[in-house]
Amino acid sequence: MARRSDVVLEEILDAIALIEHELVGHTRTSFAASLFLQRGTERSLEIISEAVRHLPDVLLAMRPDIAWNDVRAIGNRIRHEYWRVDPALIWSIVVDDLPALRAAVEDLRRACP
Repeated sequence: MARRSDVVLEEILDAIALIEHELVGHTRTSFAASLFLQRGTERSLEIISEAVRHLPDVLLAMRPDIAWNDVRAIGNRIRHEYWRVDPALIWSIVVDDLPALRAAVEDLRRACP
C-alpha cells in the first residue's frame, strides 16, 4: 500500500530537524571525534533516503534541483558499505546538501493536500 506523501515528507523533515538539532555547536572535528554523533546522523540519513523512495516521481519532479537519486543512494551506501562511510562525507552532506534538501521538502510539503 502506498504511503501518504504528506506523512512521508513530515518524516523527512523530522529526520532533518533531528540532525540539525543534535549538531548545533559541533564542528567537523568534534563530529569526527564522536562515533555516537556519526551513527545518529547516519541513521537519520538512512531514514531520509528510505523515505524518499516512498515518494512518487511526479512529486519529486517538482524540485529537479535536488539530486533525488543521490538521496536514495546514500542510504544504500551507509547500510551496505558501512565500514567505508567517511565522517567527512557525512559532515559535508549535512553542511552542503541538507539545507537545500530541507527547503525542497518544505516546498513539496506545502504542495501536498
